[in-house]
Amino acid sequence: MSVSQASYGAWERIPVALRPEQLEKLAYMLNVNVSYLFGEESARKNSGPRGKARRLFEQLTDLPRSQQNHALAVLEAFVEKKAMN
Repeated sequence: MSVSQASYGAWERIPVALRPEQLEKLAYMLNVNVSYLFGEESARKNSGPRGKARRLFEQLTDLPRSQQNHALAVLEAFVEKKAMN
């Protein structure tokens, strides 16, 4: 989040008002909605892929179905191989 240790420590000791962009980053890191941070929502966001994986899966949806199936087959084989190790 690009926050110094001193700032983080201050957040734990005294009430502070976070800027909206800080709240968004914090919610993203915790995989929750900003409203969850305020106690307005109890459900967590879905736990799908994040970061680069999410971007790749979003791009994958634009490919023809046959190419999507090929990419998923490669990914499945990789995950299965890792699970066996």
